[in-house]
Order: sequence, then structure tokens, then C-alpha cells
Amino acid sequence: MEVGICVAGGVEELEVVDLAMLRDAGINSIYVGCYENEMRWHAEEYAAFVRAAALAGFEVCVIPWGYGKVVDPDPAIDSLYVDTHREHLQVDSRGRRCYKACPNNPKFLEWFASEMRTTAWMLEAHGFLWDEPSFYFSRGVWACRCEYCQRLFYAAENYALPRDLNEPVRAFRRLSIKVFVLAAAAAVQAVDNRLYSLVMPSPALDTTQDNTGTDDWADLLDSSAIDGIALYVPWQEHQVDPSHAIQELHTLAQARQRGTLKPCHLWLAASPRPQDRTIENIVVARRTGCPRVVLTDYTTVFRAQGSSRMVPRLRDVNATG
Repeated sequence: MEVGICVAGGVEELEVVDLAMLRDAGINSIYVGCYENEMRWHAEEYAAFVRAAALAGFEVCVIPWGYGKVVDPDPAIDSLYVDTHREHLQVDSRGRRCYKACPNNPKFLEWFASEMRTTAWMLEAHGFLWDEPSFYFSRGVWACRCEYCQRLFYAAENYALPRDLNEPVRAFRRLSIKVFVLAAAAAVQAVDNRLYSLVMPSPALDTTQDNTGTDDWADLLDSSAIDGIALYVPWQEHQVDPSHAIQELHTLAQARQRGTLKPCHLWLAASPRPQDRTIENIVVARRTGCPRVVLTDYTTVFRAQGSSRMVPRLRDVNATG
């Protein structure tokens, strides 16, 4: 099993990443979070880091964050596009604009594809991870009911988009996310057809509770645009045993493969704190047959208090895997 690390602290964190230490710890892949607003001014720094990591022998995967807040796990991440294109935002079931661009809006799609082509050309990575591409949902309020979503739904179903989040609407949202990822993958592969695309669905141990558009993992894996999925293990958020959560997610992913044999990576929140059980969780993931674990993130693992004691253990467990 391979072990990777996510670098999520932006351009300031790139300056302190110790590639030699990562190599010594047995890390072989780096997932670099690239923020929309930072890429406007610091693309050269990101490109230099990716080149250095690739030359050092790491597999590098880019994670675009904040772009229209469609691919964005953290609502605190700013998006200049959202701030300046209010007319392209999702419309919720109460008729209000959400702080999130609509993946069905053709103008947003055109802009996003252009941004991803530029990113792929500049960063020269090995692949891209589309992190939680999603529609808005909160406390029963859902999106999107903009004019483009209503037109597309009517064209597909021959009746108006309902105001209830019923199964036809959920299916429409799932299809919309698949098409969005297809457009994103096509954009980066137009630069280099060897670039792979992974998708991280919204974190869930029970996918029936996911109302963002990525609840059907089998449907995602069936897409020709998707080369694998990455699953965040939300054991701390759900207050469950991490070993159970890791095994459950891996079993769910395997059941949804449908013979595609595409990789399903597990993402683990990690730190030197004993209660986070980082080393033990890596061992459990290996036993399940998971092909890769990604630790989040560089600062919490390698710059936190106690990291000097954990790195040798991480090196030892990676050496045996």
C-alpha cells in the first residue's frame, strides 16, 4: 500500500515542505491544494513546487479548491469568481442565490474549463482530484433551480423541475455532477491526455444521507472521465471507531466497483496525537487491501508537536508495506 500526504496550507506552506523528510518517511505521493484566489498571483510558486516534487520522484496530484466554490470542501475558502459573478450562482428551493456557482451554468463551465487547462499546463502534475463537486444542500433547502437547471431538467423529463428533492431531482443532480467532472477531465486532458482524474464524494458513512450529488459511487466509477475515487474517513465527525469506519468505507467502495477495478483511496485525518491513531489506522487500511492512504495534512502531521516521535514510526510502517 502507498501512503501520500496532502499539502493544504497554500503558498506559504509550500515554502516549508521538506521533500527529503517526506521521502525518508516513506511518502510517495503529494496532493497539492491549489486555491483559486492564490493561483491568480502565485501560480509560479505552485509550479516550482510541483516541478521540484516530481523531480524528487513523487507522484503529484493537483486539487483545485475554491473555484466557484463548486469544488470546495471548506466554505471559508474565498472565490473571486463567486464574488464577481452573482448571476451565475445556484438558486435554492426558496428562490435565493447561494454562495456557490452552478455547475450547469455554461458561462461558469467555460471559465472553469479554461482555468483548469491553464493550471494543467503550468503545473505539470500527474493528475487532478476533484474534491466534493457538489450542489448546495442544507437543512432541507437544496439547489439548484436556476434557469439552466430548469431547462435541462425539462428537456430530460418533459416536465417542470419539482420543488421537492425527490428521486428524479436527485438523479438529475447526480448526472449534472458527472457531466461537470467530464468537462473538467476533458479540459486537463486537452493539455496532456495522461492526466488522471479522481473524485472525492462528500464524506459519508451512509450515502443515503448525502444530498450533494455525489452519493452514487457506482455511478461515478462507471464514468469514463473518472479514473478512481478518494474517500475521506469521517470517523471523528461521526464519533465511531476508526477501524470500523475504514473497513466499512472500503467494503462499500468495493461493492460499488461493478468490475471497473478503479482505485479507491482512503483519506485519513492524521497527527502525532495518540487519540488520532495515525499509525494504527494506516495498518488497518493496509489490511483491508486499500491501494493508497492519503494523510491530511502536511502541517498537522509533520509540523505539529510530537511529529519528531511519529516520523520514525511512520517510516517503519511504510517500509513494511
